[in-house]
Amino acid sequence: MYRYREIFIKKLLVIGVVSVCLFFAGMQNVALASDYYPLVVYGGEPEGVAAAVAAAREGIKTLLLLKREAPGGLMTYGALNYLDINQAPDGKSLNKGIFAEWHAAVGGKITFSINRATEVFEELIAKEKNITVLREISLLSVENKDGQVREIKVKHQGEVKEIKAEYFIDASQDADLAVLAGAPYFKGGADIGLPDRHMAATLVMHIGNVNWQGLARDVRTNKFGQSYINKDNAWGFARIGQLYKPVDKKTRLRGLNIVFEEEGNVYINALLIFDFDPTDPESLQKAHQRGQEEARHVLAFLRENLAGFEEASLLPFPPELYVRESRHIVGEYQLQVADLLHNRTPFDTVALASYPLDYQASTPEYDGFVLFNPAIYGIPLRSLIPKGFSNLFVVGRSAGYSSLAAASARVLPTGISAGEAAGLVSSYLINKNIVIPEILNNERLIKEIQDKLKISDDLKRYKNYIGVNNLLRGKSPADVFPVIFNTTAKREELLGHLEYLLSWGLLMGGYSNDLRLKEEISERDFAYIIIKGLRQQKAPILYEWVPGGLESVSTKEPLTRNQAAKLLLVATSRPISGLTSEGYYEKALEYGLIPEIIYRNIKEDRILNRAEAFVILSSFLQKYPLPEEIKFFRGE
Repeated sequence: MYRYREIFIKKLLVIGVVSVCLFFAGMQNVALASDYYPLVVYGGEPEGVAAAVAAAREGIKTLLLLKREAPGGLMTYGALNYLDINQAPDGKSLNKGIFAEWHAAVGGKITFSINRATEVFEELIAKEKNITVLREISLLSVENKDGQVREIKVKHQGEVKEIKAEYFIDASQDADLAVLAGAPYFKGGADIGLPDRHMAATLVMHIGNVNWQGLARDVRTNKFGQSYINKDNAWGFARIGQLYKPVDKKTRLRGLNIVFEEEGNVYINALLIFDFDPTDPESLQKAHQRGQEEARHVLAFLRENLAGFEEASLLPFPPELYVRESRHIVGEYQLQVADLLHNRTPFDTVALASYPLDYQASTPEYDGFVLFNPAIYGIPLRSLIPKGFSNLFVVGRSAGYSSLAAASARVLPTGISAGEAAGLVSSYLINKNIVIPEILNNERLIKEIQDKLKISDDLKRYKNYIGVNNLLRGKSPADVFPVIFNTTAKREELLGHLEYLLSWGLLMGGYSNDLRLKEEISERDFAYIIIKGLRQQKAPILYEWVPGGLESVSTKEPLTRNQAAKLLLVATSRPISGLTSEGYYEKALEYGLIPEIIYRNIKEDRILNRAEAFVILSSFLQKYPLPEEIKFFRGE
């Protein structure tokens, strides 16, 4: 792997980036770090570059610490050269400022040249005389006293350096500095009771000698499912992922995302890798190696089956995996699924986003899912501040987002905008000699910061979308809700229940935000949601016999009111033998298992629609207290 890493980095740097670095190194103080800087930014990810540049432009002497030689992180070392753009309701990009500046410089498309991306990051850094750069450092320790980072120790060129600062910004992928400082965090889906679940990583495959015209012919036939191509990239091919049988059963090929580089070279983002610890370097290295081995089988399959790949060959692999999820910092405010569901822009919004809550597959057996598709929402400044800290910001995918909200907020344009915001806010704190609460309590300062971040106009332009529940976006209540929810109060009650179930990942709205509320639901699906919900919530009533009991008494028939009552009785381990159909319902009423809106509006047994079933499920699951740890992770 190390040989491939060396070749790959040389490919990035030799053709021009090295000369850029060497030229600007002479103009910058890159040789030594002093022991004090007003601001230290840890991490050369795009978010870190944006943070450092934003602060430097405000006159702040900033130290930027890179773990590797070149900036760019996933873009440079993970070969992630395809952007997930946050589009406004009218299709325009929501991310302005430094992201837009960088994006224009690399061509303004959703794909870009990795070499050019690195050059532009270097140029952004080199233009700022207030930025000092240390490259290829390792973080050794962090000193924290009463929620304030006092000092960090890094190793650079064999020398240990002790660095103090007023403020620190952690722009690393996994929030390493914040974790060493003792910031609270959880891994994977621990906030929804699934600590071992995290999204798959991807080894981006670099493939040469691809005939783009030949590929175009296959794309136009849609022989591998709906597929699309232009002069820069091709995407779709869903059936290829279904037809390819992996040798390593802990990998999977999904639909291809192909980016054309030059001279017949392409990057393909499609090879998913499972069963690894995203915070363990050794585990990541093994996953990378497994990916390399599987990529050879993938190439053989593509050469045999996909036009344009007949003579294709593997080029050196990127040295990093594209890791989508690892840690989630607990912030002063935890961005919630509800914030995205209702298109909220909190008072301290410092970045705008809209990407769907696209949760990639976490096991080879199951596809990922799209929880729903927001129109626009805000990233609060408070979500960039670890809980209990006064001089530390975390930007990027490990910031203070719930695990499901992070499925949207994790994308790079959002991270770059958050990084810029943290850098700008740090400059205000330093230049004005104030503390974070003084900014959060000052409406004028927040507005001034939003103006500088160029989000104020969009907040005005899209005000009609802000606060609108996405399940209703562009639809009338009559189109969405069953007849029983015929008043504003009833609809609001239903929406509260839907919000709760969505926050646990128990419902899926997809790209169209359609929960199919008027349709029927089967007894089996109703029972499955009960089991899944009780498990994730670590409910005290989930005895070992409950799942089997629910499965044995449920069928694939449509759910009726009385059968729902029967399943609730089984879930609470109450006896059902000898009861009639009506008796199930009467007992469930007696035990308080039927919510009032159902009791008052459904007087006789009948088939329930999904909306009615969801109200019953949500009411039932909310009866049982959550473990304190999960409540803390959820920001409750």
